[in-house]
Amino acid sequence: MASTRRRFIASLGAISLGGLGLQSPTVMAQGAIGDYPNRPIKIIVPLSAGGGGDRTARRIAMMLTDRLGVPVVVENRPGAGGSIGTHAAIKAPADGYTLVMLSSSHTCNAALRDLPFDSINDIEPITLFKRESLILIGNRDLPVKNFGDLVEWAKREPGKISYGSSGVGGITHLSMEHLADLAGIKLNHIAYKGTGAALQDTIGGTIKLMLSSVAIVVPVVQENRAIGLAIADDRIPALPDVPNFKEAGIPDFKSDLWHAVAGPKGIPAEIVARLNTELKAILALPQMKADLAQEGSQPVGSSPQQLLEAIRHDIAQWKETIRKSNIKAS
Repeated sequence: MASTRRRFIASLGAISLGGLGLQSPTVMAQGAIGDYPNRPIKIIVPLSAGGGGDRTARRIAMMLTDRLGVPVVVENRPGAGGSIGTHAAIKAPADGYTLVMLSSSHTCNAALRDLPFDSINDIEPITLFKRESLILIGNRDLPVKNFGDLVEWAKREPGKISYGSSGVGGITHLSMEHLADLAGIKLNHIAYKGTGAALQDTIGGTIKLMLSSVAIVVPVVQENRAIGLAIADDRIPALPDVPNFKEAGIPDFKSDLWHAVAGPKGIPAEIVARLNTELKAILALPQMKADLAQEGSQPVGSSPQQLLEAIRHDIAQWKETIRKSNIKAS
């Protein structure tokens, strides 16, 4: 009897809304999904303009504009290792009109710092867009010329060989500590405010080593201003003589720079699917393939679930590295 009464009241509500020319919230939501997108879309990049994530976001925005028929704009909100911009994005309405360009920093921050949001449960994953290999380089006057000899040198002089990173808790810092742990060596970390300064000091000899993205250091190695010791992926045509870490004796070293597209938790599944499809289509475009190859990146185009699992994996890995290396947030 109570169930029948509830159905009767619900039917009266539907009739009343129809009579007023209104729609129920469910119907309105379906309509919003059906005509998505019908206004500009914003991609928040939680990093400064000009970096790898920013360039990727702007290429995506340009191509999505053509494909979706609405303006797709990029807004830079740097600060706190990317957490300020990410927080702004995930506080936005979950309607598919505010997205965020995540990077490897997203997982580093989650592992090291207390954040005002949940790096896993407060985001709606859309796709892991691309990955970029990390490469270990050294000053060209090093007394060693390959990774195996470097390990032996470091074991003879624990904690004396210096390496630089873009900052405490960043992807290059955590990755280098992870590598040192796997190799059974201890290195001396020097934190810089950005990759550029660390690279210049590696070239100049102030520090001996650094991990960096392939795109940044390929010209440096090609011009013999630094030596390439090992790369965290397959060998690349631009540096055919640089082995990967598996060949160098560290098969378990897995780390790279990645960029992904996500949004605030709760974006309707139909919109997530539409965006995922469009982003994969962009990755298949010859121009995008050429652009990524030029910068040393590999297209991915994952499912939302695969992106979520990648984030979970990286956070767990970096937490373990932080624990073992006793790294403290600066």
